[in-house]
Amino acid sequence: MLVATPAWAAGDNWPNLSPKEKERVRRNIDRYEKLPPQDKERLREEWDRWKKFPQDRRDRIKQRYDEQRRDRDRNND
Repeated sequence: MLVATPAWAAGDNWPNLSPKEKERVRRNIDRYEKLPPQDKERLREEWDRWKKFPQDRRDRIKQRYDEQRRDRDRNND
């Protein structure tokens, strides 16, 4: 069984994350650990599906998400 640690969850970027981002990763790990097994399986399936997308498509989706998040953050300030 894979044990989620903050460093693993954030990838190689853990040292560069802000305290707020690190706390968000920790909360997500806690939430994941409390999920029922069927929900964890669904998330694994979604992750596998995401990894099968071509890299350029994943990059475009990530870029669009980042833009939407920036716009949302600006609107909340």
